[in-house]
Amino acid sequence: MFWPEVVALIRRSRMLALATNSVQMAGYPHVSWLPTVADEAGRPMLVISRLAEHTHNLQQDQRVSVLLHDDEMSLNKARLTIWGDLQPASLDELLAARWARYNPELASCLQMSDFSVWRLWPRRARYIAGFGQMGWVEGDAWESAPALTLEQEAQLLAEYTPMQAQALVGIDLGGCDVWRDGRVQRYEFAAPASDLVELKLALEQLLQGI
Repeated sequence: MFWPEVVALIRRSRMLALATNSVQMAGYPHVSWLPTVADEAGRPMLVISRLAEHTHNLQQDQRVSVLLHDDEMSLNKARLTIWGDLQPASLDELLAARWARYNPELASCLQMSDFSVWRLWPRRARYIAGFGQMGWVEGDAWESAPALTLEQEAQLLAEYTPMQAQALVGIDLGGCDVWRDGRVQRYEFAAPASDLVELKLALEQLLQGI
C-alpha cells in the first residue's frame, strides 16, 4: 500500500530532515536539514562532513529517522517519515556520476577527504498523503520492488539524452528527472513501468510533452 507514492516522493525530494541520536544530549534527537539523492532503488543517500555532529552521533548509533515532504509544506501535502539504519556507502563510478548529475556542487565535496557518503537502509516508513490518507510501508519493499540497475540507467541516458533539448538527469521505472530552469525537475509516468519495454514507451511519450 502506497509504495508507488512513497518511492515517487523520495525521488522528487532534494532535501530531507535527518534525526540522529545525540551523543552530546543523550536520549535526545539531533535534527538538521540536508540535501539528498536517491539511489537506484529509491533509498535516500546523504553526504555528511566528518566534522558534523551527525557523524559523531552515527559513529555511536546508526539508527535514524528522516522526514521528506513536498516542496510546499502543508497538512494537505504528502510527507514521509522513514526509520532505518544510516550506514557508510562507497561510490562506484556510476553512482558517483548519478550524484554529479543531481547535485554537482555537492558532488565536488566528495573529492574532499572530510566528507563521506551514507545510505539509508529503511526498516519501516509512515506515509501521509493528506488528511485521512495514510499507511505503513515495510523496509523490505525497497528490496523486493523492481528497479533499474545503474548500468541500465546509464544506457538509457546515453540513448535518450542526445534526443532531448533539456538535459536528462536520471531515469527510473516511475519517471525521469530533467535539468530545467536551473534546477532538477521531476516528471512522473502516468503509471510506473514494469519493464524496459514499457519504460521506453512511457519515456518517449513523456519527453514529447516536455
